[in-house]
Amino acid sequence: MEDFTYKEYSEDESRVYDEAMDKIMEGMRSGLTFYESYSAVIVEDEQLKEFIIDDALKIMIADIHYTKGLSLQHVADTLRISMDRIHKANSEMVEDISITAAEIYKMNNPGGPVGNA
Repeated sequence: MEDFTYKEYSEDESRVYDEAMDKIMEGMRSGLTFYESYSAVIVEDEQLKEFIIDDALKIMIADIHYTKGLSLQHVADTLRISMDRIHKANSEMVEDISITAAEIYKMNNPGGPVGNA
């Protein structure tokens, strides 16, 4: 597994993230499509906006698919986005979880075996 670190965001970036995420989720609760919800969010930093959109999609997948047990096709239909985008976001989310789990294991087990031994 390659070394991976998450970007540390500034206090301002974190505030923008939280406000944008709240707005996207509120849009979804009020019946907007995923696209309509994130299109209404104004974030000047395009890289940060893409990160927010990706995170919002992963949160929706986690809620609809993993928490409620509904199919990924149901997620795509509900959010009105393509299955390709759902599969890509889901794969990234599973990879993120794997990386995080490995990092936590390494922190809690210094010197312990890592990987397929």
